Amino acid sequence: MLICLFKLEEVGPNLVEMVLDKNVDFSQDTIDKFTFSGSVTYSLIFQGMVTLEDMTSELYGPFPFAFSSGFVQYAFSFIADDKTMVDKRMKEKTLGLLIMLVPEMVSKVDTFREELAKVLLYKFHKIYKISQVNEKFLKEIISSYNKILQDLLSFQQADLLSTQILEFLDTPDTPKKKKTVTNISIIYPNEFVPKIKKYYASLLSSLPYEESFYSEDKAQIKTPTYEFNFLKDTLVSEEFLNSQKAIILLVDVKNKKYKNIYEVTSKLKNPLKIALVVSLPDNIQKASTEYAKFFTGLQRYIGSMPFFSASFSSRYEFKTKMLEALFWTISPE
Repeated sequence: MLICLFKLEEVGPNLVEMVLDKNVDFSQDTIDKFTFSGSVTYSLIFQGMVTLEDMTSELYGPFPFAFSSGFVQYAFSFIADDKTMVDKRMKEKTLGLLIMLVPEMVSKVDTFREELAKVLLYKFHKIYKISQVNEKFLKEIISSYNKILQDLLSFQQADLLSTQILEFLDTPDTPKKKKTVTNISIIYPNEFVPKIKKYYASLLSSLPYEESFYSEDKAQIKTPTYEFNFLKDTLVSEEFLNSQKAIILLVDVKNKKYKNIYEVTSKLKNPLKIALVVSLPDNIQKASTEYAKFFTGLQRYIGSMPFFSASFSSRYEFKTKMLEALFWTISPE
């Protein structure tokens, strides 16, 4: 069983469909979780896209699902004709993103991702108009997904996984508590300012934010539940760092410029989640040597703190690794 969330862009990103092949009512709490997760995924998948020609149909993931450790999510991007598109720059086209919630156990089956990609590419190669992506079409995809499970897993395993999703959806809305805001920081070197500018703009265009501001030295996006802080690594104070729940450190290992990251992590007094997104040289052997040298020094400061590490050497890899890092930081402990 698969949950499909379909997302498209009109004046701003819009959630259109949440589809399951069972008769289940989605609680508001569940809808809110998917809305936030979908917004972040959408903003980062399409980050840095300059023209419509940059757009390709592609499967991304698996990514952590921010609100449950038992699931992961995949995202499939596509483009379709849309006569209702008001933004003239879009040339009557809509960018679409199909987001799929899948039990983590399924994602670990060796050939699952390959088979899912085949199904989606086959189904979407016949799609020309956005109106074709409707509930009937999404249920056909879910049916194909279920067929993949039947081929890869036993009947008992597939049935258990379906039960897990139903139990997740049937969980009642939690009682309203006093609103708490989770502080997450993206700390970056001066060399990464152009990347951060695009990343910030992508998040801002999708997230349901309450407040925001931007400068090259620091920026902020406040949502009802998260406060995303962007700060140059030379400006991080001990007081600021230890008020955060998690940090994403952008590190220029490729050019051996990571001294400031050591200075940042040396100020850590409280344990928190640390995600590393590291630029590496294209040469695999050189990349391995440089990363090992950097990380050996970093271990002096992060000790046994939980951390996530991902590397990139291209614009495409940067946005996908940032997506993975962000979802890891906001996922359950």
